[in-house]
Amino acid sequence: MTNAQYIPLTDEELEQLEELLVSDDVPADCMNMEMLDGYLAAVVASPLPIPVGDWLPAVWTADEGEVGFGSGATLQKAIELVLRYYNELVATIGDAEGDEEGEAEGWQPFCYAQGGDDDPAIGEEWATGFAQGFELWPADWAAKVGDTSIAEALLETILGPEEEVTVRPDTESQLAELEAKGIAVQHLFQAWRAHGLPAPEAVAVSAATAATGGPGRNEPCPCGSGKKYKKCCGAN
Repeated sequence: MTNAQYIPLTDEELEQLEELLVSDDVPADCMNMEMLDGYLAAVVASPLPIPVGDWLPAVWTADEGEVGFGSGATLQKAIELVLRYYNELVATIGDAEGDEEGEAEGWQPFCYAQGGDDDPAIGEEWATGFAQGFELWPADWAAKVGDTSIAEALLETILGPEEEVTVRPDTESQLAELEAKGIAVQHLFQAWRAHGLPAPEAVAVSAATAATGGPGRNEPCPCGSGKKYKKCCGAN
């Protein structure tokens, strides 16, 4: 499948990632798990692979300034878990075998259960994450594909209509809509392969680096900012 080792996250590690993304040890505007899942789904479903350095920084903050973590060890663990989760989506969304209908098994869009009227709709944050990831697609992706009719129909399912929805669907309808988005992501991934476009590959995750508690102070910060570690996350 890929040239990097793929190690699925355990249930405990998924829970650790979910809790870490909303903890005080990461930037205040860090993506939560639902938004991250939608964001990475868009990155994986891109017509052409998106380099890690282009998508990783936005996971932690929407701003282009410095990214602050509680500690170097927290930074390393966060990066390790996010990269492994990305690898998991590469493997499951891109499952060539899938079920009888050609849909990948093992992946469904992650969403938080919502109960109150003041809560976001089910899948709303997932869709926000996907839209943010979609912005990273190559500007000339349509020219590289040629016939975009299938892709545009699938994207309309995922991104939804441009007009604002004034009536909130019931819970069952929200769940069905999110499920349809997930199926469309899988079909979109498969459509690029049918066009002969290269599939994304899992990225190498260094367990040794993750265990050190942080990179050297003069090394590039692994959060993806492009700054030296001592001028970015290591400043704390």
